[in-house]
Amino acid sequence: MPSSIKNRFTNSYEPVFVFSKTKNNNYQKLAKKRDNKNVFKIPLQPTSFKHIATYPERLVLDLINTVDPADGSTILDPFAGSGTTLKVIKENFPKCSAVMIEYNENYINVIKDRCNLSKSLEATKLKFISYYSKKINFENKDNFSSDPYDINQSINLSEGFVSIVDNKKEFYKILNNFMNQNLKKKINKKSTFFIGCKEFDNDLIYHTSLLNKNGWIIRNMIVIEENNRWFPVFMIVDDNKSTDYIFNYKILNLKSKGEFQRNWHESQFVGIKVVNSTNKIKREGKIVSVLEKLNNGFPKYVVVQWSEGDFTREYVVYSQEQVNKNIKLKISDSKISIEELETVIDLDKNFNYIKNNKDENKTTLFDLPPDEEYNGKFKGEKRINFGASPGARASVDAEYFSLQRLYEVDQNLIVDYLNEKRILKGYTKKKITDLFPPEYKHTVGHWLRKDFGGSLPTPEDWDKLRKILDIDNDVTNYLCKTALRIQTVKHAEFKMPDDFQQIEFNEKFELLINE
Repeated sequence: MPSSIKNRFTNSYEPVFVFSKTKNNNYQKLAKKRDNKNVFKIPLQPTSFKHIATYPERLVLDLINTVDPADGSTILDPFAGSGTTLKVIKENFPKCSAVMIEYNENYINVIKDRCNLSKSLEATKLKFISYYSKKINFENKDNFSSDPYDINQSINLSEGFVSIVDNKKEFYKILNNFMNQNLKKKINKKSTFFIGCKEFDNDLIYHTSLLNKNGWIIRNMIVIEENNRWFPVFMIVDDNKSTDYIFNYKILNLKSKGEFQRNWHESQFVGIKVVNSTNKIKREGKIVSVLEKLNNGFPKYVVVQWSEGDFTREYVVYSQEQVNKNIKLKISDSKISIEELETVIDLDKNFNYIKNNKDENKTTLFDLPPDEEYNGKFKGEKRINFGASPGARASVDAEYFSLQRLYEVDQNLIVDYLNEKRILKGYTKKKITDLFPPEYKHTVGHWLRKDFGGSLPTPEDWDKLRKILDIDNDVTNYLCKTALRIQTVKHAEFKMPDDFQQIEFNEKFELLINE
């Protein structure tokens, strides 16, 4: 499934755990005779049965074939769901029997229909039996080496490092550095690490997972496929809430498959709703005129009339990536310099639209002519499932524009700047808070903290801060400029990499940790 997460790989595989009472079992015997393949690539299978997690029949078939059940074998599915397992058994293993267990009674008839079972067949309702499982402590660190991994001094630890080794002994040396906190003394908190091992077992994966209890976070276990076999590469970052770590996925320049190319020249923008959530009081309005367009037909400047009756000219963002390139940040000796390479918009957007608009009587905020509204082929359709048509989803899902900050503001940078200005003025945090109304008692403190509890001031609040702390105009431009962004079904400019990759991807890990 697509993911909105922007700081780790997108989940694209599911692990399958194989359990047995003894090491001498059918799975092991057959694995030695075959090619020892342990990666299954199985396409999704749509189904008409109402169940939220129906898996493909091919998955069941491939897994059962790995043990080659003898005639008369019994196959158990303790979470039968829509009956996928039973259907595969009936069609492919007719000499085997099956036991299906399903907690949700609503699925019983689904299983009967799907597997052609007699309607008169009664399901047996069993009484739930509670059970107790003793917790086992697996934290055995015997595998850890007292000989730490020799980290090459030439490696830039402010960014992290990539190390993928061939054997477990070398991997545990690397892991030892994390466990003994040796790296904590040397690294920048923004560092990202990728460590992997081509020789691995369950113990290695488990011991690596213990990093989550030792001041680190494992963001992904990436599966690397090589010759129908896989090995793990772990993405590791420092466990802190004060800074973002480096994950430069955009450098891979991955594009979405089947990207929907919209013809903006045919899109109607006059009459679309605009929502302003930048201030405490939410405002709504509508686009009443397009002043300028890009070559592809997407609007560059528009006029918005708000519900209070006032008009504003708004810049519209087409590519956030291009907007980000317009800002140049310089930090030296605790001094911050913010330079706009090109003046895209100014802060004073209020202007007299009525005087300058020849068609001033044509449109008003809530009295738009019918031909200004969406009138496409999907008009009136209910939002059920337009999975194959992004255009349909965009039409039906009430497309609108949102007024947001123009730049993706670095909150930590602003916090450092505000605290520096506060100290130069001789103000304590309490003194700053006292200069605001009583209802700001807890709000002001959030502007001055760098963890995830921090927040940026609204443009209205920033105007008060600007006067109190003599804030520079370039910083105000950086924080307070706003622009419209279209809120619709669209593909991101850059696709996140999947956590299942071919061996060739090993060469790209270094790119991800470079700022």
